[in-house]
Amino acid sequence: MAKTAAPQRDGVTVVIPAHNVAAQLEKALPAWGQLLGTLNRPFQILVVNDGSTDETAAVLQKLAGKVQHFRALAHDTRRGFGACLRTALAETTQPLLLYTGTDAQYTPSDIRPMLERVELRDEIFGKQPDLISGARAGSPRPAVMKWLGWTWKLFWRVFAGLPMNDAPPWYGWGEWWYRTRVGWVFGVPLADINSAFKLYRTTFLKRFPIQSDGDFVHAELVAKATFLTSIMDEVPLTPKSEPHPPLGPVSADRAKVFRNPAFAFPPEPQPSPPEPPAQPEPALDAGSTVPTP
Repeated sequence: MAKTAAPQRDGVTVVIPAHNVAAQLEKALPAWGQLLGTLNRPFQILVVNDGSTDETAAVLQKLAGKVQHFRALAHDTRRGFGACLRTALAETTQPLLLYTGTDAQYTPSDIRPMLERVELRDEIFGKQPDLISGARAGSPRPAVMKWLGWTWKLFWRVFAGLPMNDAPPWYGWGEWWYRTRVGWVFGVPLADINSAFKLYRTTFLKRFPIQSDGDFVHAELVAKATFLTSIMDEVPLTPKSEPHPPLGPVSADRAKVFRNPAFAFPPEPQPSPPEPPAQPEPALDAGSTVPTP
């Protein structure tokens, strides 16, 4: 009896924005190529050189022939994480897209459980997730936050009879205040909003324009997924001891998205109708004269 071939699984594009990270790329890029080659699915790797002034361009050129299905894109000047996603999205060829940073917070093998989750279907409507986000491990919570969390859970349990989930990981006071504001204003439900390790369906990302140029893009995409009632999930990433890098400027992008959120691309200009061809002048018979006024 002939064996049936395994169904083709959706391919994945890994997008890596890179700015002055030559040393990290020399390790991260081969690791990604090796891992993706074991997943038994089509893949491509797009690295966007975001106006680097170090040896990033030289490293990418050196690795071009060593890493399978790898392609380098480039910006002349630094434009930001969101701008890198826009550039890469125009070149992706796979149904799934994962973006990640080059720092030591992220482990390539963490993509495996995310790819498993994105293939699950909703039991009622049969829909699949549009977004799977990786949540970084946090540090120990301050005593005051432990006390507030315990009091909050007790209040809802006693007075409303509702069990509350455990508090999200602790990433510091700045991240806590940022997550609180973004949650209130944009309704973002994730614990680790700023994780740069997220898996999306490419068709979802191409439904609307990415407005943010910088790091606010993490919150923008999740906020739009929430508004569009997309199914999303969050999975824990491999714990790391490295400190979380600070978030880049977000004020301008946050104001832009809040004041005028774009959920559709502007219509393309329609070409003007061609002008009708000029009618030829009627020919005169021999011996006829042109009338004078």
